[in-house]
Amino acid sequence: MRKKLILFCAALFTALTASAAPPNAPVTWGSPTNISGDTDVSLDGSLVAAFNMVGGNVTVNGVTFAAFPVTGGSTSATNGNFSFSESPGILVTWTTLGSASAPFSNLSANYQTLLSTAISTDANNTLTLVMSGLVTGQQYEFEWWLNAASNSSAGFLTTATATNSVSLDDNTTNANGGVGQYVIGTFTANAGSETITFNGTSTGQAPTINAFQLRAVPEPSTVALFVVGIMGGAELLRRKK
Repeated sequence: MRKKLILFCAALFTALTASAAPPNAPVTWGSPTNISGDTDVSLDGSLVAAFNMVGGNVTVNGVTFAAFPVTGGSTSATNGNFSFSESPGILVTWTTLGSASAPFSNLSANYQTLLSTAISTDANNTLTLVMSGLVTGQQYEFEWWLNAASNSSAGFLTTATATNSVSLDDNTTNANGGVGQYVIGTFTANAGSETITFNGTSTGQAPTINAFQLRAVPEPSTVALFVVGIMGGAELLRRKK
């Protein structure tokens, strides 16, 4: 009877822990940085995926940003393990966010291409990005860009939130040809997916994202070698004892 009770409790504990979804991993954001050149694109660790929202494939600083097609008027868009959804309105696409004026025109041609298209919404609704296929315990780096060089209006910001929040300015000079910003955040996956929400900072402003990339830092192979080394050291100490 005692053995059956122990087995029942163990099974109950397993069921409860399996059904309880872990909280979303908090992202630690760096400081928003003005766009300046190709080296803005991080090369840390190893690339998981990089996407050019609405635009085609383009390579910047050796990183190929794959096309992420979005159908305007829809409520969601998916590419592999990455999915955007909009609530309560519809998705909007932008293809005219570049400019022939400086400083934007001083960027490389490929970087200009990357920053000229974007996904947005029809109003200040919530744009949600879900990234799946993650490895629990792996540290990741998430970098995203906001740019509207053709927008001369002041105060157009988008805020990204994953427990912690950060806001980027789409045009830091508020003039035609001005550049936006990018930011890098890090998190350690505590589940197979991570969710980041985006919102505009004013009532009439829609959240906007030009591009993003996800990188594993350090590389998964490095983590594996570190774990193997620790286990080997522990075994050596056990034998010596």
